[in-house]
Amino acid sequence: MNTRVINAAAAAALAAAGLVACAPDAWQNYKATGFNDYLNVVQAECQPLWIGDMYLQPFEASSVPAQPGRFDSLLDMMSKLYYNRSTPADFRAGVQTLVFSTDDPRTNRSIDCMIAKLPADRPRTPGGSVR
Repeated sequence: MNTRVINAAAAAALAAAGLVACAPDAWQNYKATGFNDYLNVVQAECQPLWIGDMYLQPFEASSVPAQPGRFDSLLDMMSKLYYNRSTPADFRAGVQTLVFSTDDPRTNRSIDCMIAKLPADRPRTPGGSVR
């Protein structure tokens, strides 16, 4: 086989493996009704919602068009927090790393609210998942 074909196949396999490591609902959000409900509660009850220089209103990528990669990272971190794949302390540290600040009062208030709005009985996987 051609070396380029082998390299392309290896790159595709690595990319697929990387997607598997994402938060459980990252590519199947339509099944994540509990997580979606949590996002709606955060959007409604944590305003104004600031993560660094990102003002999240409404809570969707189009509200931060210049920052889509950071927004995606935030959603991934929130998903891991919601599904008990990270602790609130890990979530706080991750978000603060994302915005390069541990002492931004707006970001810290938003993080506090996101953590406070977690349901007590949050699941470990999205509902309806075939895992």
